[in-house]
Amino acid sequence: MKKITSIFFDAGGTLFAPSPSVGKIYARISGKYGAKPNPETLEEEFELAWRRRGGLASLGTETNEEKERNWWESLVREVFASSGGVPDFDGFFSELHKSFVYQELWQIYPEVLETLASLRSEKIVMGIVSNWDLRLPIVIGNLGLTNHFDFILGSSAVGATKPSPKIFKEALRLSGSNPHETIHVGDTYHEDFVGAHGVGIQAVHLDRKGIANHVPSEHRIQSLDEIKRWVI
Repeated sequence: MKKITSIFFDAGGTLFAPSPSVGKIYARISGKYGAKPNPETLEEEFELAWRRRGGLASLGTETNEEKERNWWESLVREVFASSGGVPDFDGFFSELHKSFVYQELWQIYPEVLETLASLRSEKIVMGIVSNWDLRLPIVIGNLGLTNHFDFILGSSAVGATKPSPKIFKEALRLSGSNPHETIHVGDTYHEDFVGAHGVGIQAVHLDRKGIANHVPSEHRIQSLDEIKRWVI
C-alpha cells in the first residue's frame, strides 16, 4: 500500500455500539410506559424495519431535526407493532429519542481509544464518515471522542449515505488527502468496503466475528487495532 495520510472510520459497529442492545434499550424504556415486550423480538423487528427502509438513505438528500424525529418515530412504531405497541407511545418515544445521545447507551469497543491515540501520534488525519442523523456530533462529544478526530461527517449533514461517492468525496476534501493515500474502515461490506473502494480509497473491512470470507484476507481485520499495521 501507498503511504497513508488519512484514515476514515465508520461510527456504529466500528468505534462503538448500543449498550446493551437496541432491543434491550427499547424494552427497558418502553416498560416505563406500560409495555412488556420481548427484547429479542424488538431486536429482530428493528433489524427488519431498518432493512426494509434501506436505513437512513430513505430520509432523502435534504433533512432537518423534525424530519429525522418523524422518521425515527415511524420506525419505532413499526418495531413495536408485533408486540402490541406501547400504551403511552408519545411519552415513551420522547424519552427514547432524547436518550440515544447519552453516553450510557453506548459502549466504545475496548481497543478503540488506544488505537486512535497511536494513530494520532503518527500525525494521521482522522475523520468519521458514517450513515447517521444530525445528532452524530453530539453522540461523539458525549462519548469523549471528538478530540481524536479532525472532522465528523454524518450522512444527514452531507445529504448522501454510504456507499454514495458524494459522502466519500466530501471526506477526502475535508482531509486534504488523495484516495490512494487514504484508508476507510467500517463494519458493513456494501456501505463501507464497496463504497470506499468505488472512489479509489483503500477499503478495510472490520469483521469482528470473523465470518466475512468474501472479503480478501489482506483487506479484513477482526479488531480495530489491526489497522495500525498499515501506517505504523
